[in-house]
Amino acid sequence: MISLINRLFRLTWFPLAFQLLTLTVLIMLIVGGFLANTSDMAFAKILRNTNIANLIVWSYWWPLIILSAIFLGRVWCTVCPMELVTSLASKVGLKRKPQAFIRSGWVMTGLYILILFVGIHMLSIHRIPFRMAIYMLVMFGAAVAFGLLFSRNTFCAHVCPVGHLLGLYSRLAPMGWGVRDKSVCSDCNDQSCVSNKTAYRFQARSCGVGLRPAILDDNTECLVCGQCMKACDRNNPGLGGRPNPGWLQRRWFKDIIDLKVLTAAQSAFCLVVSGFVIYELFTEWSVSKELLLWAPSKLKQMLGVSGPLGHGMVKSLMLFAVLPALIWLVPFGAFRLTGGRLPLSDYLLRFGIAFIPIMAAAHAIKALLKMTSRIPYWEYVFSDPIGAETARCILDKTVPLVSLPFWRDPAMTILALGLMGVAVTLSILVVRKLIAVHMSDSGLRSVSLYLIPILYGGAFSTMLIVWRLF
Repeated sequence: MISLINRLFRLTWFPLAFQLLTLTVLIMLIVGGFLANTSDMAFAKILRNTNIANLIVWSYWWPLIILSAIFLGRVWCTVCPMELVTSLASKVGLKRKPQAFIRSGWVMTGLYILILFVGIHMLSIHRIPFRMAIYMLVMFGAAVAFGLLFSRNTFCAHVCPVGHLLGLYSRLAPMGWGVRDKSVCSDCNDQSCVSNKTAYRFQARSCGVGLRPAILDDNTECLVCGQCMKACDRNNPGLGGRPNPGWLQRRWFKDIIDLKVLTAAQSAFCLVVSGFVIYELFTEWSVSKELLLWAPSKLKQMLGVSGPLGHGMVKSLMLFAVLPALIWLVPFGAFRLTGGRLPLSDYLLRFGIAFIPIMAAAHAIKALLKMTSRIPYWEYVFSDPIGAETARCILDKTVPLVSLPFWRDPAMTILALGLMGVAVTLSILVVRKLIAVHMSDSGLRSVSLYLIPILYGGAFSTMLIVWRLF
């Protein structure tokens, strides 16, 4: 299978044909979203599932991107239409080098927070198809604009709001991109995979995000576009062992266990997402949803906040900033109170890695729950793709929704508990290795750092066990 995939990457039309297909689908989804609008939030909760564009984007496209990153790496970037349009724009653009701030990753973190706080929890772009279409159009425009202004894949590497997420979850994947024989690279004279001479070719160009395939050893930043393989293959085909870069099998969880330190922007991003996945999973069960939303509701009452914008901002700050900050700081505080001397910055950048497996598992469980829970709506989306009439009928209870398949609940229970069990175990192993490699403190002091998987993973595990088994 791997050899077949590598042969595909050598073909001129791959992955171009798939990018053109996803670009066509993207345009159709934007058009489909513009056709359905509402200001009634009760109606929007149904419309999000009856409008075919909104249903595909939030209930299938986005969940599949999450799952693919965890199990296959950044393969979405391979077929992403944004990579195609920003690459084409950069060929005719100004080709400026992005500033250090853009390269730092804070733009990606800030843009993700903006979309989460304002887009989703204030403007409901995930529920109102019209607003979803505007969001997607803005992202498309940003890809073109950054391509015209900056060099190569600046948008993909430093701006795309899902870049951090795909890169961090891809650390878990048993597949990735790299070179098969480092000696071939050491004997290479043309360096076509990194040469500026081939940087703006339409095909067989050098790496668009500035990576060197010869030393590439993790999944975090590679877009898996395959261009370095084409460049290696076509610029000196007589050299033995070429093309050398390619799709490879790797150890499960390699990049997590290797303890690659987070950047400050990645750490801040992880903190926010660690709160977001709590919200996503805990709101699936009415009991845990009520408990989770109690504090934000009380705070809104105390502050006298009214309107969807105010409600959305208070809820976002509480659940995606304050709550995860508390969860992250409890293990650190316990360690410092017992005499540990680990600086806060080191804790955030190093021990933040231990949150990633649990975050990814929770995100994967939510993705599977969402995809399967939307099965009943497919009965109506093709006869009413805009979805407004179907949504009205569902609200009026003149159109029934069929029951979920019999296998859904037991299958989701087994998968959810299994995924979370693996994630908590991996987080414990990561904490253990971090302590062994980076800590001089031992004994009871370092034990307090195991509160990361105990508190964070324990919260998810307890909720899932009580919800699914009792």
